Amino acid sequence: MPISPTAQRSPDVVTISAGSLTLDVAPQVGGSIARFAGVSGGRPIDWLRPATPEALAARDPLGMASFPLIPYCNRIRDGRFTFEGREVVLPANYHASRHAIHGDAWQRPWTVVEHGPAMLTLAFVHEGERDGDAWPFPYVARQVFELTPEGLTVRMAVANTGRTAMPLGLGHHPYLPRTPETTITASVDAIWATDAEVMPTTLKRTPETERMATGLRIADAEMDNNFVGWDRTAVVRWPERNAALRLSADAPLDFLVAYTPAHEDFFCLEPVGNCTDWPNLTHLGTAQVGGMVLAPGETTEVRFRLEPASP
Repeated sequence: MPISPTAQRSPDVVTISAGSLTLDVAPQVGGSIARFAGVSGGRPIDWLRPATPEALAARDPLGMASFPLIPYCNRIRDGRFTFEGREVVLPANYHASRHAIHGDAWQRPWTVVEHGPAMLTLAFVHEGERDGDAWPFPYVARQVFELTPEGLTVRMAVANTGRTAMPLGLGHHPYLPRTPETTITASVDAIWATDAEVMPTTLKRTPETERMATGLRIADAEMDNNFVGWDRTAVVRWPERNAALRLSADAPLDFLVAYTPAHEDFFCLEPVGNCTDWPNLTHLGTAQVGGMVLAPGETTEVRFRLEPASP
């Protein structure tokens, strides 16, 4: 399916709904989800941390409910890597890190292509070197948000519009409400331990990987890590809210990032297609670091889903 955005200017917030579920999307703020809400136990509930009016006004993707990770997920060390003999140098794009992070689509406006009662399609065009961009590989990206009364499906597609192959990683960055008893349940094989700059050092099994299988209480584990060998299903439970949310994904979203900062009212659980610093770790193999190569003219698509579940 070709990705062909129109020239229309996108509104600040676009809303779709189905059953009790409502989705607000902010095209101008990195094509981000601003709110995903519904009803649980007869009471209104935010399934993701909602964006504040201040974050929307400032067009700050870090204040949204979730934003797309394109054309790579998480950090690239020093913003440098070599791909097929070509050195790529990226600027630091996040004040708290000297490393390039999350690609560029999350910091750019997207265009509304199609908007129905329960469906929304956005597109983003990256011109690469032709427009002086640091990421030298031109591409076009699409996000399709589809609501049913049962849940939200997000599809992302990227087409390589350049004349050479391009490296690519895809994912999304959901922020979820945090309560003292919140748990994450997921099946994973190992965790990438990190250094002081949150860069991967060693792949290993830890108590967190074991406890994730039966329900890890996030208050007991401060993490900012990639998990490998994820079976692409995770369940978040909020005992205090008597609520649960199921996250599922399709290949190649085979990695799961958990970010559980202490003293915050949120945490992140991210379905992604590559580990941190993947372009510099390809010698370790796809199973450990993920990522892909997209040929000229080729398009790839990924999908994940968020469904309210029985607690």
